[in-house]
Amino acid sequence: MLTVLISALAIVLAAFLCSLVEAAILSLPTLRARMLVEEKRRNSKHLLYVKEHIAASIATIVIINNIINISGSMYVGYEVTELLGDQWLGLATGLLTFSIIVFGEVIPKALGERFKIPLALFFAKPVKFLLWLFHPVVLLSHMFASPFHQTERSVTEEEIKMMLKLGRASGTVESDEEVLINRVFRLNDLRAINIMKPLKDVYMLPADKTLLELKEAIVMSPYNRIAVYSGAATGIVGIVEHRVLLREMAKDNEGSKIKDWMLKPIFVNQLTRADVLMEKFQTYHQHLFIVQDNFGRNVGLVTMEDIFEELFGEIYDEKDVRFKMTSRKPA
Repeated sequence: MLTVLISALAIVLAAFLCSLVEAAILSLPTLRARMLVEEKRRNSKHLLYVKEHIAASIATIVIINNIINISGSMYVGYEVTELLGDQWLGLATGLLTFSIIVFGEVIPKALGERFKIPLALFFAKPVKFLLWLFHPVVLLSHMFASPFHQTERSVTEEEIKMMLKLGRASGTVESDEEVLINRVFRLNDLRAINIMKPLKDVYMLPADKTLLELKEAIVMSPYNRIAVYSGAATGIVGIVEHRVLLREMAKDNEGSKIKDWMLKPIFVNQLTRADVLMEKFQTYHQHLFIVQDNFGRNVGLVTMEDIFEELFGEIYDEKDVRFKMTSRKPA
């Protein structure tokens, strides 16, 4: 009788361990496993391997669990019949099944999910070994189950946003962090035409006038970089830096013309994404681009500050505070 009790206890214990490991490994996100590798946690590389072969890993655990449960239950049933007769077989089977469900499934899976990180790290190496040991059996089971397998998909933008909401609700993510990350996602959706300043609102200087003629307009300019036009207002031919004009005026070069100090403008299409614009600003080391429509006509002006304001809200510098000028051209 003692043998039967020990066998039943061993079956329940084996089911407990299998369910505990299965729940811990299955509930741990692969991303978290990668983070554990970055943190150089013990057994983290073994755990990442198991997570990257999650289907085979779970199949291995399930196969072992079922082999023990089925063969163990048959053995216990046989021993009970030999010792006590057929009339006790039903009761013994019921008690064993109840014990496996409660102590071998429900409780260990709850514990495995709650303590998933330490348990997954602890059992990662044994699972990896069992994965190799049972590889032929797992491979055979995969052959039958392959038509029903679904390839693992990447995390979507909507899922990340939902995780941010959950993080904010639990207090692990600050509200301003959630807002900022959501704004970063919006950069892919924003185009140059959505954030540019139309030409009618752009502060510009004529290319052929001298610094002396535009002295007051230069001194009072609220912008660090100024568009330069020739002929019609849409005929932008360059960009000039405000500090350069002030420097030349201080050197008594007021007879020089605006076009003598301008830089070649960089043009972008109105449908260029905001994140691409940011890359171009970094590549060309310029903070101002001229926006053109699909026919090559100048329609506006976009700056790096426009993108920053989409991320951080309205930005004011000392010039914005001192000047509230919207003039398109100086008189």
